[in-house]
Amino acid sequence: MQITDRRRWLKQSALALAGLGLSPTLFAKSVDHSVLYNQEDAILLGSNENPYGPSPAARKAMLENYLSSNRYPDDIVVDLKKAIAAHWGVGAEHILLGAGSSEIIGLACLHASKRKGHVITTHPSYQEWNTQASAFGLSFKRNQLPKNATTDIEKLYGPVTSETSMVYICNPNNPTGSVIETKLIEQFAVKASKQTLVFIDEAYTEYAGMDSLARLAINDPAIIVAKTFSKIYGLAGARIGYAIAHPETIQALSNYQPWPDANVSTVSAAAAIASLTDRGFLLDCREKNNKVKELCYSTFQQLNLEYIPSSTNFILFNIDTLKEKFNSGMKNKNIHLRIRDAYGGKWCRVTMGTLEEIQTFTNTLKEIAV
Repeated sequence: MQITDRRRWLKQSALALAGLGLSPTLFAKSVDHSVLYNQEDAILLGSNENPYGPSPAARKAMLENYLSSNRYPDDIVVDLKKAIAAHWGVGAEHILLGAGSSEIIGLACLHASKRKGHVITTHPSYQEWNTQASAFGLSFKRNQLPKNATTDIEKLYGPVTSETSMVYICNPNNPTGSVIETKLIEQFAVKASKQTLVFIDEAYTEYAGMDSLARLAINDPAIIVAKTFSKIYGLAGARIGYAIAHPETIQALSNYQPWPDANVSTVSAAAAIASLTDRGFLLDCREKNNKVKELCYSTFQQLNLEYIPSSTNFILFNIDTLKEKFNSGMKNKNIHLRIRDAYGGKWCRVTMGTLEEIQTFTNTLKEIAV
């Protein structure tokens, strides 16, 4: 969906709600991702969102269910858990819902903090949850992740000791987009779970076409797999994710919520159920994503910019040679990106937007590099 199409759909939806006597402002409101950018015309390539979502099926479900928002979503939550369970071939007792997989990570950190110690993770890796973990009394042991991941996962994560509260594995990894083979993670997780909690973040497996380790988690109380509807399903704003784990672990995590699955709305649950049925949308998003990645790769190669081939909807590339020209050049075109320190230099993580957005990004990059 192009930016104009997306806005048109939002306006049409708002008009539909207005016809039912509801204010359009109740349906959609722009979010200011950064005060540095004009939101109306911004190209948002900094948060790994799906520029094409929600899917048509999810949009329809949201519109059909918003009027039920005066009721608690008990029934539809049960339906969603059954749908997720069927999708992965597990029982509903293995599923816990949350407001995005970020809530699930937070619950796991709280659970892990019962045994004070450290979390083993890699650097760079996803770390938005680190402040919360620290607030629970956990410290971190970070091991350097090679640019193309590694085949020696035991060496990468190092020894698990009595002072290890949790091991966090993001695969595919954010922000590098690199992948560790599923079978290697499985072997490591089985071994590590004998001593500590193992958390496997699978936010981007759908983009990579990878198998889930759900089958592993349902039989081992010390392994948690986290999934989300925020990425390829295009529901980042709906805030819905889930854990797949052993029933004992699901019960333990749910005890930290006001009640089990408490933070899921009727509208988001309806959208998630519909998203699981729209296989064609998922495949189309993956195909479009791969095409714009190739456009980025060719541009980076043309400009001699180092980058890490990605199995996700983002690419990490080195901007050391561009210095301040990069920041000012992208800001002038209202392109929103994520810049970070990694591998001894400055790197940019660019999310794969629409073809139109990525063409603007790559053309801007060429202008900056002149």
